[in-house]
Amino acid sequence: MAFGGMIFVLFGGFLLLVVAIGVLGILSAKKRREAFQALAAQRGWAYAERDDRWVDAFDGAPFGLGHNRRADNVIQGRWSDRTFVAFDYVYYTTETSTDAEGHTTHREVSHTYGVVAVDAGASFPALEVTPEGFFTRMIGRLTNRDIELESEDFNRAFTVTCPDRKFASDVLHPRMMEFLLAHREAAFRFDRRHVLVVRPGQADIPEIEARLTLADQLLDQVPEFVWREARGA
Repeated sequence: MAFGGMIFVLFGGFLLLVVAIGVLGILSAKKRREAFQALAAQRGWAYAERDDRWVDAFDGAPFGLGHNRRADNVIQGRWSDRTFVAFDYVYYTTETSTDAEGHTTHREVSHTYGVVAVDAGASFPALEVTPEGFFTRMIGRLTNRDIELESEDFNRAFTVTCPDRKFASDVLHPRMMEFLLAHREAAFRFDRRHVLVVRPGQADIPEIEARLTLADQLLDQVPEFVWREARGA
């Protein structure tokens, strides 16, 4: 086979591979939507393929980043007597690169996060707890944003930020810290009336249910006097 013919065959094979990957992606997304629809129907929840009302409903990263933001596969319902919403939050950024010859190209890159938000039934200060890393710990100390608590094990494991240090200390009592140390992936934050659990990537049904359970357990461990203060009782 001539060199030109080989190039043509290779190029054709590459195109077929790209098309096949695209088709598999479409089929996978369709199967996922159908699974969510079936789950919502079974549980008496509401499902929407897209509902961008949730794009601006919450504060902090990843919300407000990039452009062309959207909320896909939105499920709303009740979990353990609390209302919730779960969805895929997607936004895009434009990446620019320049090759050795000085040619500049731009491409759109999508970023997806799985969001679970449970309505706490009361409004709380913006407490955020995230797994600790060297850089987040260093930045937190430099900016005086990382709140240190009584447990050094907890301080090493998590970064805590909150405008109200007393509230953070009240919520993150010893039993709560023990619970979080046993669930070190348990990043969460209070956003007014909601407790949010946000992770990079899409979440499948078992992951969503696990995050709902986590949010419920967190709220159940908030002391009663904190609830009374939040409700103005």
